[in-house]
Amino acid sequence: MSKWNPIDKDLKQKILNSINLDGLSVTKASQEYWVTTKTIYNWLNKSITQNSSEKATYAELSRLRKDKDDLLLIIWRLTKELKDTKKSQKIWNWISKKDY
Repeated sequence: MSKWNPIDKDLKQKILNSINLDGLSVTKASQEYWVTTKTIYNWLNKSITQNSSEKATYAELSRLRKDKDDLLLIIWRLTKELKDTKKSQKIWNWISKKDY
């Protein structure tokens, strides 16, 4: 059985900042800092309840990040579609001007 070691407060804050501010996933933070995901989620939930009136919850931040990624994908697809449409229009114009 392993012995429990408390995590340094500075390291804990560094991990939470990496997740909340830098967008590091809990899984990657767990692997990088050798802290279990359960512990990190407990910290996140505890910090949410302590600062609930001041900050967005971790769940809200996660949802917003996912929404942002979804929107970026939509923008990319629309941009690609627009470029393809413009190419098709140029080709069509070129073909229609030819005398066969």
